[in-house]
Amino acid sequence: MTDQPNIIAEQNIRRWVEATMGDIVAIDILPGWRPAWNASVRTPEGVIHIHIRGDRGAGQETQPLRVEHDVLRLLADEGIAVPHIHGWCDRPAAIAMERIDATAFAGGADRDAKLHRLVGDYMAIMASVHRIDVAKAVGIGLLQPQGPQSTALAYFSDADQQYQRHRDGPDPLIAFLRKWVLGHLPLHRTETALLIADAPQFFHDGERITHIYDLELAHLGDPMADLASIRVRDINEPIGDLTQLLKRYVAESGKAIDWGALDFHTIVAFLAVPMRMKSALRTQHQLPAYVEYLSWDLGCRRAALEILAQVRGVDLAPVGDLVPVEKPTAIIYDNLVASCIDLPAASGRLREPPALSLARYLQRRDAIGDEVVRRDQSEAEQLLGRCFPSAAGVEVALEQFVLDAGPDNDSDLIGLFHRRTMRALQLLRGYPGPIVDRAPSPIDRLAFSDPPSTTVMAHDSATHI
Repeated sequence: MTDQPNIIAEQNIRRWVEATMGDIVAIDILPGWRPAWNASVRTPEGVIHIHIRGDRGAGQETQPLRVEHDVLRLLADEGIAVPHIHGWCDRPAAIAMERIDATAFAGGADRDAKLHRLVGDYMAIMASVHRIDVAKAVGIGLLQPQGPQSTALAYFSDADQQYQRHRDGPDPLIAFLRKWVLGHLPLHRTETALLIADAPQFFHDGERITHIYDLELAHLGDPMADLASIRVRDINEPIGDLTQLLKRYVAESGKAIDWGALDFHTIVAFLAVPMRMKSALRTQHQLPAYVEYLSWDLGCRRAALEILAQVRGVDLAPVGDLVPVEKPTAIIYDNLVASCIDLPAASGRLREPPALSLARYLQRRDAIGDEVVRRDQSEAEQLLGRCFPSAAGVEVALEQFVLDAGPDNDSDLIGLFHRRTMRALQLLRGYPGPIVDRAPSPIDRLAFSDPPSTTVMAHDSATHI
């Protein structure tokens, strides 16, 4: 994206680099979800190659970028392999760090045994991060949760505040999952640790991990939440046999898996994605890749529901494919897709040209979108026991039903929301992100030495934040 704000940001970055490091030999803006540049700089010691990681901007950062800078420095001090930090730029906020000449892990460990072994090595690194003295993390400004409720909600609270701040209408599914989370806190958990919170992300040379990176979500919380985070990344960047990876963590950390807490934090981790995505999808006028963001939103909704269905013992019925309807407008969308097919290939972490993704999405909406809306409304009306003149009215009533409902309604609501989400995912058919079709990976809990148990989590319908 080459809009005026990014041009100004790059000019300021150039001035800062040349004032603090040396003359810029070359600089390139990188495609992706945040402003970022690669630069080559001539220093007294010779030309060095740096990566500059910018701030997403107000309303998009999960926490100030400076936190990530300070966490990277702490990890380096503790012997964790992270990119070397060259400096901090105030305006615009940006981290200048070592540019890593290695391969970024982007999934595929379900098919490549060597990659799966590397993810196992990452689990050992995660265990090392969890052993860092919490006092040192507090010393760089991270907040220490005060009590079991604060620990349980350490990750959820920020996503929930962002969602509530930008909320502009009903979202019955989020309301349902949010209510469940707040009513089932694992209050028996008291341990806190420094968490990566968006694992596993690492560079490798094919044989070993060279560096871990992307610590923008780092915070203090329950270690089970970090294990939950790898389940989120797995549905879009497959990590391989999850049972073996968790066993590696247990061996390296010396700590058993608390299955009830892991289930809770897994649902939280999946729910946090649509809570964060909601405002971006509705209000941000130019996302780097709209359909990629939408795939995260819908894929994580599905995953949260499927984990909750497992916890509650709810059987989910398969959802059949909707039959496309031929419309007079079809030729327009056919031509739009054809016009985008020959766009230059996507670069960076983009899976395909964003315009092509949008064209295909609009084509699918034209073909099956009306039927998606019709079925969503019909099923909700059947549950609510009355008809509504508009789909918008149904959503308002359905959210209120969710807020008033008791646990006896969980099975019906999980099924309803799962069918809705699976139909919505059909609008993304053809998008090359695994998350469009991928369910959460299973875990063989019987493979662990400690027999799996169901932890009774606190149920307090009066819990609010």
